[in-house]
Amino acid sequence: MGAYTAQIDSGTSTSTLRIAGAARAAVLFLEEARCCVQIVFLMRFLAGAAVSAGGSLAGVGPELIAPGVCWVLATLFTYGINGVSDVQEDRLNRTGRPIARGDLSPRAAARLTWTAAAGSVVTALACGNATLLAFDLAFLLIGYAYSAAPFQLKRSAAGTSGSVLLMGLLTYAAGWTAAGEGRPSGSVLVLATAMSLWMCVVGAVTKDFSHVRGDAAAGRRTSVTAWGDGTARLVGGVGALLIAGGFLSVAWHGVALLLPPAVVLAAGAVVVAVLCWTTRGDAARGRTPYRAFMVTQHLVHVTLFAGLVLSA
Repeated sequence: MGAYTAQIDSGTSTSTLRIAGAARAAVLFLEEARCCVQIVFLMRFLAGAAVSAGGSLAGVGPELIAPGVCWVLATLFTYGINGVSDVQEDRLNRTGRPIARGDLSPRAAARLTWTAAAGSVVTALACGNATLLAFDLAFLLIGYAYSAAPFQLKRSAAGTSGSVLLMGLLTYAAGWTAAGEGRPSGSVLVLATAMSLWMCVVGAVTKDFSHVRGDAAAGRRTSVTAWGDGTARLVGGVGALLIAGGFLSVAWHGVALLLPPAVVLAAGAVVVAVLCWTTRGDAARGRTPYRAFMVTQHLVHVTLFAGLVLSA
């Protein structure tokens, strides 16, 4: 931060420097929290709301703004605390994120992280929805326990996958409750289960392929360091195909709304499975299976929303 402000003309007022520094820290914090991940969490929330509202975008209106802000702040906290807790590992893994490369101090990131958590709780309280508040608090607790001491669930493959699964389910559930609750439809249950398992089995495993050095140095028992590279890749690839196949089968036999997204997931699963196998021993492409996982889940939700627009 000091290097940045030093580049600004010395005649600039102190208040202007502070505002500029704070704005830059906020931008770097968003980068640290991984914008692509923040976007897909918001898409999950909106998908849970839209499918719960009878599969219509008519149910996604202004009343979702405050709950959506609440959830975005909660996910910012979760990934912010992860960045603050993983400085050494991220440097060894050369993630290139702001804290690891020295552009954002852990102290500044921590302040923004806890501000996001406080804002999330305050917004949930303002919504006057007790169920949403409960989901929000549970999400924040899991996000903290995943990364921070004394829990650090990230240190084991089971802890990582379990945390990711619960955070996925809670996000779709938050969308459901923001849309007015009622009895959850079969469609939203199928969508939430399939895509949360996609996160748990595929995302939580493939992300480890490019993090072996830092994870091993930190003593983590991840899918790769605990099971070995070959087994982890087998789990990631086969798991992707099984989840996509199950989702496609259920959608084909009675949930027409989810059939196009299920087809997209099936295609993405084939790509992920192939990449899990063909990138073995290729450090330069170690992140590729995870990227395919991430692109696939974005496309699944985009396809769902496109279908809702076309059917409106």
